[in-house]
Amino acid sequence: MGVFRLVLAHPTRPDAPRIVAEHLDPGLLKQRGYEIARSLGDESALWAAPAGSGRSPCFALHCRSGHALSIVPHQAGE
Repeated sequence: MGVFRLVLAHPTRPDAPRIVAEHLDPGLLKQRGYEIARSLGDESALWAAPAGSGRSPCFALHCRSGHALSIVPHQAGE
């Protein structure tokens, strides 16, 4: 089992995502993502597993504000 990252993309700069947190347990990152979504005014945002596989996010959350959060696996050496 590896490390997971919680990544936040701003609506005006979606090409420059920012790492918010890293943890071994993606469940803890999901909770942190809900806290961030609530702080952005989106009480009803829900995590979803995106279609596809490979390097795509394990989970994605899109806020009404346009911010996007994702949980992605982190490989050593990246």
